Amino acid sequence: MPTTCVFQLDRLNPVYNSGEYISGRILLRTDKVKRVNAVYVTLEGEAKVQWSMSGKTETSNYSGHQQYLHTRTNVFDNSLFRAGVHVYVLTLRIPPDCPSTCKGPYGYIAYNISLTIDKPWGFDEIFRKPIMVVQTLDLNYNSEFALPVKDENIKYLCHWPCISGPISSSLALPASGFTPLQEVPFSVEVDNQSPHYDIIGLEVSIKQHFVFLSRKPVKRNFYTKTLCKDMITDRTLRLSKRVYESSICVPMDTARSTLNPNYIVFLHYTLQVKLKTGYFHYDTDLSVPIVVGTTPLQHLRATVLTQQPARRTTTPERQRLIERVQPRPATVEEETPQETEAAADETHQVVEDDEPPSYDSCLPPSFSFATLGGSQPTLESQPRIHLPKFPGFSTFVGTAPAHDLILEDSGLDMHYYRSYGSLDTDHTGRSLDTFGSLCGPISEPGESEQQQLLAVLDVTAQVHQPAPLQTQAEHQF
Repeated sequence: MPTTCVFQLDRLNPVYNSGEYISGRILLRTDKVKRVNAVYVTLEGEAKVQWSMSGKTETSNYSGHQQYLHTRTNVFDNSLFRAGVHVYVLTLRIPPDCPSTCKGPYGYIAYNISLTIDKPWGFDEIFRKPIMVVQTLDLNYNSEFALPVKDENIKYLCHWPCISGPISSSLALPASGFTPLQEVPFSVEVDNQSPHYDIIGLEVSIKQHFVFLSRKPVKRNFYTKTLCKDMITDRTLRLSKRVYESSICVPMDTARSTLNPNYIVFLHYTLQVKLKTGYFHYDTDLSVPIVVGTTPLQHLRATVLTQQPARRTTTPERQRLIERVQPRPATVEEETPQETEAAADETHQVVEDDEPPSYDSCLPPSFSFATLGGSQPTLESQPRIHLPKFPGFSTFVGTAPAHDLILEDSGLDMHYYRSYGSLDTDHTGRSLDTFGSLCGPISEPGESEQQQLLAVLDVTAQVHQPAPLQTQAEHQF
């Protein structure tokens, strides 16, 4: 049977914020005695970039490496590593200045916990457990994120001698800082002074921009990705003005913006609006930068949604129906005769003074609108679901039981270890925190004895919980 290793962390989905502690245990099982130099646990975080560009005569390769975190702790220093199940209880801390996990076409930022069996002869056995880190960013700590942003543009569709009037447009946002699952309200003002062409609509999108920096040699590479897109089909006729007011939701799986320009993987976002002119003309682009954080602004907390909305383009006819049809009251109260007579007189007076109804006001609601309106109370009555801090993962916290792994082979010796504090090392690479043995080796234990040992290990891990030390991170820029 080969050597197996299982990482049991305190969260089923290993997503952690920067500055948080990682607690759990590692279960290592070997079927025979091994001759090793050492067995150690490492926590690493690094960024790597790499790409190549082909020219006419040669191909240039670009690469870069940056390390944000590296800690090592020796859990076994002897030469003979006995067979059995070895349990190592760990407590680690992620530094608060570690960037968020992200991945692009030319580079990535990744974190992982690994256990290495260093052998004197042959290849080392390495077992890795990747984790995801989200760097916290409270948008309320920087007043610049709450300031409005604006972009303007003027475009002429034709040139001399048949030049047309200018098309002036401006894009404005009430703030520049937003969080995932938050609505980004925007306003677009269009002044179409062209006598021949109409603006047929707007295309609104949120762009994600990657900047990759190589160190050998020094060069930058860029990559842009569209996260979400929405269409507005309302026209702006020639020689007229129009104001578009709408919003677009930041997707749930959006990584945090990078604010440190020294990182070799840099991430930022923009809100882009295109004025669709058609007739083989280039679209007018309006773009403003936005910052994606983890804590929303105080005055925009009401725009944070509980789930990703389903986008649908609303036609003008459907919008008029939505505004015209009013929901039916929940209860009907009996009216007094005086109130009935007053309401009849008022209705009679309104009908005499009012004009005949238009054809549009007599249109019945569509089937989809009628069924959607009837299901709104049912949807609102359901409890809200708390979404995870990192996109695509659940916030349910738990620890997977290790009883099945340990009890499936009772003929192996079991050794329990526990770490007190964080995984710190000195300049020689040796651990500053001693892993103590909770109990000696056991030969041929029974099932009841194994359950008692596991109960003692769990109780000790909960009661004797020391204050972890801060992990020393090495930054190399």
